[in-house]
Parts: sequence; C-alpha cells; structure tokens
Amino acid sequence: MYDVFISYRRNGGTDFTRLLYEHLSRMGLDVFFDIEELKNGMFNTKLYECIEQSHNFLLVLSKNALDRCSDEGDWVKKEILHALEQKKNIVPVMLPDFNWPESLPADIDELRHYNAVKFSEYYFDASIDKLIGMLANVEAEGAEKPDDKLPERTENKYYDLVGGSAELKRIQTQQKIMKLFDEDVYAKVIDRYEKLVVLDVGSNRGDLIADRMGGSERLERIVGLEFDGDLVKKANEKYSGTGKMSFHQIDVEADDMESALEEIMEQCGVEKFNIIHISLLILHLKNPYKLLKTLRKFLTEDGIVFIKDVDDGINFAYPDENNDFKRAMSICGRLETSGFRESGRQIYNLLKRTGYRKVTLEKDGINTSEMDYDERSAMFDMYFSFILEDLKILTKKYPDNKQMKKDLDWFSDIYEELESRFHDPGFLFSLGCMIYIAQK
Repeated sequence: MYDVFISYRRNGGTDFTRLLYEHLSRMGLDVFFDIEELKNGMFNTKLYECIEQSHNFLLVLSKNALDRCSDEGDWVKKEILHALEQKKNIVPVMLPDFNWPESLPADIDELRHYNAVKFSEYYFDASIDKLIGMLANVEAEGAEKPDDKLPERTENKYYDLVGGSAELKRIQTQQKIMKLFDEDVYAKVIDRYEKLVVLDVGSNRGDLIADRMGGSERLERIVGLEFDGDLVKKANEKYSGTGKMSFHQIDVEADDMESALEEIMEQCGVEKFNIIHISLLILHLKNPYKLLKTLRKFLTEDGIVFIKDVDDGINFAYPDENNDFKRAMSICGRLETSGFRESGRQIYNLLKRTGYRKVTLEKDGINTSEMDYDERSAMFDMYFSFILEDLKILTKKYPDNKQMKKDLDWFSDIYEELESRFHDPGFLFSLGCMIYIAQK
C-alpha cells in the first residue's frame, strides 16, 4: 500500500517530481514514482494496481502538462482517469509556469475544480506543509498537517475559553516585553496634543493604557471599552479613583456598538476623541472593517488611531535546523485561542479602505538581538509558554482531536529544550508585531 502516487509529465516535470519524491520519502511516506522505461508491456496493469493501492494521487502540473490529454492514448490522461474512477484523493500540484488549458476533455474537466497546491521555489517548505495538510490517511514525520484552507478571521472571544489568571499572566508578560518595543511611539503620540482624550478599545484590566498614557500630565480623559465584565469591574476598581479613567462593558462587534458607545460618551461628558488606541485586539475580530469605519466617526478632525497587532508571517527563528520553532509557530497559528495570526499585514489596507489618511507603519517587529537574559525569558514566555497552556485547555475541550493531542505531547516533550535554545547567545528570534498610526 502506498501513501502517495505521483503522476507527472516527463517533459518539464521530471526534475521537480524527483525532488518532491525525495522530500516526501524523507518524511516517512511510501511514495510511488515511476520511470519512463517501465511503461511498456504489462506494466500498464501494474501501474493501475499502484494507483488503486495508493491513498492519494498527486498530479504534478508543469508547463503544458495537460495539453496532450486530448490523445486517448496519453498516459497522464490514463492515470488521471483511473484515479477518478477509483475515487482517489486527487491533489493537483501546480508549478509556477503552469496555466490551465482553455479546454480539457470532458472526462477529466472536473480537475479544474479540485483544491490545488501552488508550489513556489521561494516558499518550498510552506508549500510542502500545505500539501501534507491535503493528503488523506498519512502521518508525515517532522511535518505539520494544517487545515486545507487559508487562514481566516473568526469570532474569537478569548475569555469565553481561557480567562482568569492564565490570561492575566499572558497580558502582564506581553506588556513587560512590549514596552521595550513601543515606548518611543507612545511618546511621539502624546507629544502631538496639549490635551489627551483617549478611547481605549479592548482595555482588558486597563493596565496597558494606564501605564503608557495614564501618567501623562496632558491626560484629560481615558474611556476604556472591554468585552469581559469582570475585567471592567477590576479596571474601574484600580483606576477610576483618578477621576480621569473609566471602563465600560461593550461588545465592539455587536450591531448596536455605535449607539452603545454614544451613550457611554454622553455619560463621560466626551464629545470626540483625539486618540483611539487599539492594542492586540484586531487579530481577534471577525470583521475589523466595520469597527474601524465606525470608530472614525468619533475622532476629532486632527485625531489619530493607534493600532498594535501581530503578524506571524514575518516571524523567524535561527538557527532552527530541525524546524522545531517553525513547528511551534505553526501550532500557534492553528489554535482558536490565538486569533488571526496574519492580521498585521491587513491593517494598512483596512485603514485606507475605511477612510483614514496618512497611514504609517511605525514598527514591524521586535527581536532578541540586544536583549539580556531576563528580556529573552519574557519574550519566550510571551509567545511560547502560552501555546502550551492553550493546548492543554483545548485538548480538554476537544478530547477526540488526535492532532491536538499529538501537538500537546510533542510540545510538552520539547518545551524545555526550546527554552534552552532560545537563550543561546547565537540564537535570534524575530516576532512580527506592527504598530500603525493613521489620521482621520
């Protein structure tokens, strides 16, 4: 029994197919890869048997790979037809120079509608990960099996699942390390105005906005919005005594968000804000476009929006010979508690589409190059320690999810080794974290 049968056109496809065969074989998969001289005599019968005995049928689409399929005697077409008849899991593998023909024979035209993997020489490993995720009934060594769909935004009320002391620790750790990264940007924002009237969206316990802006002599008012009612209560207990800060429970994705905010502003005696502050919230929203468009109405004419968010697509860890850090980051991207991990790159476009002007990317990453031991520890905790905690929580929530249990076992076993390697003087980790400022 084979895990994978590879079909390909020799003219233009041989070199890539051999590379793919070797790569999949090293990952522990049993791969059928035929050679030209075997397609003679009785081998056609053997070939069909190999397709029947394979869980997956990979069709390598190099330049003009399907142009000869109008010939009934074409072997690539015969392989495709047999895979279709046997109802195999067919995965087209599209190379950069492949284009679909204007027409295909009717008996194989359905190929156009199969989910395909577009291979890139620059992102070969990512393409392999995508391919593995689309295979049926295989377990590849050292590879992740991601969802077969692109990352997308989903509703993610994090506290519904985690909450409590675990989330408090997460936020405190984030704030400690992020201050090294963002303090100069906050200082620049504060210097723009003689009086600060701030809307903080996604306040949590209020500690971040209080630390960055609450102590400024220019502060006139901070109005905080938070989904979790218990956190709103704690934030008010801690900070409302100043007379300049108040926190309010609101769901910023609710249909009545605009009218609810108007009521809050009336209670607080605020007409407009000159700063709207949104930190590490956009990644948890399903429809940030709607929120940003609504918030713009509440800015003064010279007001700005300040957005901090993450983008794991520009993360890197080096050295990482066994791709352990890469695997850990891939796991993070699949956890429902982690939010949309490619959020940061979308914000420029979102701000432009919702009418904001002079959008600037102030920061695009934080790295360990100049960090001391304690700062590296905080950086490691900020990203990796919570993957372990979230895996434990989600494994209990989804006890039948075998992949999640496998991820938890692997991550638990390697966690201390990752932490040790993170502190190696020659190790560099860069985290995609973006800060945008835009004017109304």
